[in-house]
Amino acid sequence: MGGMRWVLSLGALLTAIAFLPPAAADTDWWNFNEKIRNEVLRNYDKNTLPQRTHNGTTQVYFDLWLRGLWFDETSQVLHLNLWLFMIWRDSRILWDPKDYGGLDEVHFSHDELWTPDITVYNNADITEINHYGQTHLLVFSGLVYWFPPAHISVECPMDLSHWPYDTQTCHIYFGSWTTHGWQVELSYPNFTKALSNRYNLKTSSHWRVNGGTLQRLDFRYQNVPEPYFVMHAAFSITRISPTFSSTVVVPACVVSVITLVQFLLPLTHAKRVMVGCIALLLTQLQLLYLAHAIPLLGTSVPIIVKFYGQTLGVVVVSVVVCGGLLRLTQGPHLNYPPPLLLKKFLTGPFARLLFLHDYTHKVGLSEGGAEDGEVLEEARPTSYFHEWLLVAAAIDRIAAFIFVATFIITLIAYVAPI
Repeated sequence: MGGMRWVLSLGALLTAIAFLPPAAADTDWWNFNEKIRNEVLRNYDKNTLPQRTHNGTTQVYFDLWLRGLWFDETSQVLHLNLWLFMIWRDSRILWDPKDYGGLDEVHFSHDELWTPDITVYNNADITEINHYGQTHLLVFSGLVYWFPPAHISVECPMDLSHWPYDTQTCHIYFGSWTTHGWQVELSYPNFTKALSNRYNLKTSSHWRVNGGTLQRLDFRYQNVPEPYFVMHAAFSITRISPTFSSTVVVPACVVSVITLVQFLLPLTHAKRVMVGCIALLLTQLQLLYLAHAIPLLGTSVPIIVKFYGQTLGVVVVSVVVCGGLLRLTQGPHLNYPPPLLLKKFLTGPFARLLFLHDYTHKVGLSEGGAEDGEVLEEARPTSYFHEWLLVAAAIDRIAAFIFVATFIITLIAYVAPI
């Protein structure tokens, strides 16, 4: 019962406090605030420019902070969350704080006072004109502050040359939609500044903001005397791709190693061709994965796609070579010796260069007939298998050397720029 009485007493106290009359200071503040608003809005026309105090031009200070972004790679549209900062002076909103109890700050709705019609020229959503919502304006006796949050979508064509380690630069152009530079002048100190991502609250799991710049551009059109000022913001973002090392780079090395394994197997081993077909299948599967992972829209072909395309060609050639060498070591042509000049060439210094000693010591220099008058240490066998095996081994070593050189050159040419 004691606890219940305590709760009832506390509820009665809170109710009494809620219905207490406001303090005199609060009442005066609301009265002064309402009085200023009524006096300002009585004869105010929000459709006309503020009083011109600088060469007949209303200067609007413009700045922005990046709060977050995400990239729709399918349509190549960058979505940005920004805080915009616009400050200008309106001499029609003046009062002496001494006459209003020291009140020097009044809030106005965005549709009660004049605001600059700043829009995004390269907006991806052409039906979205109001980027800033319904954010109030803060007025300090003639100085108007407008800090609206904005969600902006802009087109950003992608350069996929270095995918998946690519860096994109996206541009946003802000400017007045209906007024020229002699009526509304967008300005910033020195007209250029560096943008930082330290205010980025919403981090993207796929992109890292490297930084950016904000710069004022002055445009003059032919036969038009008035200038047009545009604020140009450029953001540099880099793709965060830790998983692509395992799904793209490592498979490229695996395919190359498997292809090299072909040349390490014995020449008469039929599974050489099977190993090459496995490498060919893996390369095709990887190309299918890249076709699914890489955006279809783009201004360039990714280096990794070129690498896999060339690897596919090399693997096809290696399979063909291995099949030809396997055929070279068997068949009816083994009953006939290879050309004598070719045997001499392959058993000479060139054999040491290609490490063919295991094959040359089994091969004679004669074609095995009575016409040449040469006799071998042992009777010539009915098959010239070892001679053709030497030819096949020489072709195999040359093909392996070409494959390794091609892989290294391709790796340097395509991967090094990344």
